[in-house]
Amino acid sequence: MTEEKFVSAVIVAAGNASRMNKDKIILPIGGIPCICRTLLAFEKAETVKEIIVVTRPDLIPVIDGYAAEYGISKYSKAVEGGSCRQESAAKGFLLSDASCPFVAVHDGARPLITPQEIDCVNREAFSSGCAICGTKVKDTVKILDTEGFISETPDRNSLTAVSTPQTFSKEIYTEMVERFKDSFNEFTDDSGMAEALGYKVKLFCCSYSNIKITTPEDVFIAENILRQK
Repeated sequence: MTEEKFVSAVIVAAGNASRMNKDKIILPIGGIPCICRTLLAFEKAETVKEIIVVTRPDLIPVIDGYAAEYGISKYSKAVEGGSCRQESAAKGFLLSDASCPFVAVHDGARPLITPQEIDCVNREAFSSGCAICGTKVKDTVKILDTEGFISETPDRNSLTAVSTPQTFSKEIYTEMVERFKDSFNEFTDDSGMAEALGYKVKLFCCSYSNIKITTPEDVFIAENILRQK
């Protein structure tokens, strides 16, 4: 096996979609279920060896069926998620193929990630140990005080909106899980745990198309992006 097949992809899809009022993971995006678009991108990525989906118990047979229907040959299994996102990612990681020295964690509700972007983030991690996907902030951002007044305007050029995939060597991710297994809910993404341990995380700037399906408006935006492509 070459270096280009060294990543276990953990797709986190265990949320309850409270802001959508429907299950966004199986919601059609351009005629294809959201999770299937995500799986197809990782299927086509050269650096990915296996795909594990972490989801709700009721969706496990659904995703098994999707993997068969859409020919996801790298699909390994779907497993039940945890009480928070980081715990869900850790559960998938602990079941990953031991022969893969890297793990990439991705939101199942980011269906427009491309195979090329996945490979770029993974290759950055091959060199640095930790790499994540993100985009430069377009808007001016204000920091508020406790009374709702603006207290600071940070330099926009230094700000990044973080997304996924986020890829780590398995040695680093193992350390993250062992150190923070009792405080996963204190972190909003996996890279925050790596930073807390003192690791430097490399950023790969991906496309602004890599949106997360969170509200009904996001479905409209995603389908318009697909039409333009």
